Amino acid sequence: MRVAVTGSSGWVGSFVLRELISHGHEAIAIDIRPPQEGICEFRHADILDIAELQSAFTGCEAVIHLAAVPDPGIVSPEELFKVNVLGTMHALEAATRAGVRRFVSASSDAAIGFSFRVTQLKPDYFPIDEQHRAEPQDEYGLAKVLMEEMCRSYASRGALETIALRTCWVWDKSLGEIDKLSDPAGTESMLWMYVHVLDAASAYRLACEAPGIKNATLWIAAKDCFCAYPTGDLINRFYPGVPIVGPIDEYGSTVNCALAQELLGWRANRSWRDLVSEDEAPHKLHF
Repeated sequence: MRVAVTGSSGWVGSFVLRELISHGHEAIAIDIRPPQEGICEFRHADILDIAELQSAFTGCEAVIHLAAVPDPGIVSPEELFKVNVLGTMHALEAATRAGVRRFVSASSDAAIGFSFRVTQLKPDYFPIDEQHRAEPQDEYGLAKVLMEEMCRSYASRGALETIALRTCWVWDKSLGEIDKLSDPAGTESMLWMYVHVLDAASAYRLACEAPGIKNATLWIAAKDCFCAYPTGDLINRFYPGVPIVGPIDEYGSTVNCALAQELLGWRANRSWRDLVSEDEAPHKLHF
């Protein structure tokens, strides 16, 4: 399968390109600058230019849309909306015009509102799944919700098959942040969710391959929390009274990824525990 990847010169994009190539796909890197590694064909395109994107998508069966401003505060809210919302609409429209079959877009845990919230917000239940309400209070999370809705709209009219992946904070040890493992309050805003970059890359590949999906929004997270403290203790400390409606292992994630497993055959295979020694992040903590 020939797969175009926007934002391919970013950190996650480089892993997605290698994942596609290693599984026999033809990856096409699409960005305003070439990737550092020349491992596949590069096509220059700006996501704010539909004509450039349509040309770049020509001959591709699937698009993985990663290009975006990655966090609020980097640029003004209006600039973020222009890139993340209008840019996604351009990518969807260009993919439709180019005859692309499957469009896979990078959503985020920020869509439900916790990561960058301004006022206090409490989950309705744990573990969180695709049915949980989405109430973002910031421009980044709002842009992700709008992106999910645009994907749903294009699928509803039969233009494309669309999948939005709510990838949680994408991590590997090269990013550091190990000190956060012993600071539950420091990662509470993201509900201790994360996913290893190699598992995220496999989710994007599988979302291109999985047959029979018209539209879906799916959670993508590690099986555990990015914290060395047991999950039940974290919930009791920070969210007392929030109902637990499904099984959560002792150190299990606060999000349920069963739908991604069912529809894509995806499983998280990696944990920070495979990479970080006990000396670096002790398992027994005291608040």
